[in-house]
Amino acid sequence: MSEKRARFQAVLDGQAVDRIPTGFWYHFFKDELVEATGQADLIADNVSGHQKFISAFAPDFIKLMSDGYFRYPNASNWRTASDTELLAVTTIGQDHVWLTEQVALVKAQHAQFSEAIFSFYNLFAPATYLKIALGGDDQLVHFVNGHSEQAVGHIFDIVSHDIATLAAAIIKQGGADGIYYSTQNIQSTSEEIIFNHLIKPSDVTVLKAAKAAGGTNILHICGYEGASNRLTDFSDYPADIVNWATAVEGVSLAQGRAIFPTQVLLGGFGNTTKDVLYRGTTADIAAATQAIITDFGDDTRFLIGADCTVPRDIDLKHLEAARKAAVRQPITV
Repeated sequence: MSEKRARFQAVLDGQAVDRIPTGFWYHFFKDELVEATGQADLIADNVSGHQKFISAFAPDFIKLMSDGYFRYPNASNWRTASDTELLAVTTIGQDHVWLTEQVALVKAQHAQFSEAIFSFYNLFAPATYLKIALGGDDQLVHFVNGHSEQAVGHIFDIVSHDIATLAAAIIKQGGADGIYYSTQNIQSTSEEIIFNHLIKPSDVTVLKAAKAAGGTNILHICGYEGASNRLTDFSDYPADIVNWATAVEGVSLAQGRAIFPTQVLLGGFGNTTKDVLYRGTTADIAAATQAIITDFGDDTRFLIGADCTVPRDIDLKHLEAARKAAVRQPITV
């Protein structure tokens, strides 16, 4: 087992390590929403993006980006579908190109590794794939309220089944260690009912499938563009590692231990151009890293990272400064 892989496994096992693993990532496409299915040039860009990042930074562990595969097939057609049409929707099947290409993508991403490290492929919640297809949070709420409970439940069941199939395949066939699972509360006043009846059950379906396939789950409670989440809603999710937007939620990594008492916690740094990881000096970043570590005291079950993807143009020296400082005594950068 490589040193980085052994160190990461030790954290999962609750053991003290010489240096706390750090994980940062960013999108390799200018527009990650572009459709890459069947587009060899875009798939190659995704793979080469990983190769360049791995070569330049040599990460401790990595989130494998699913740029180009954010759009669940045919879901945009459901914007104007009737209940009868929705109830007739069937699974896309395990041999659908949208699934098989992503498994092949994970294999190609792994071929760029220069050392054995833990890897987690990015997957979204079924609700998030639906939001992308329908146009956003308000549109998803309109979709749910505009159709029968049976029809909406059927759609969530179908999408969660297919994402669960994908999760298992990228672990068993693609070689990923697990999934980086991005979910969130809907930003709507009526979202609590939708969360409890639709979002949470579909989330758990996917996470359990990944676990059954032998995967390690990172639960990412996404605060993209300032989205706010009730962290307690996710406290009993079947995840090994939990990451949330500490800056948006106003809940530090150490404070989150009360909500997630058994999981490894990941994060600590804000991820925007206004945050220290992007704007600060290497000394500032080293000090911030040490502050995160000090906050945890004797707790060994945490990893250092950011609230979400970091800006594409971030100076890799900033990421290296955090990694270098990620030990339990002061470091001079």
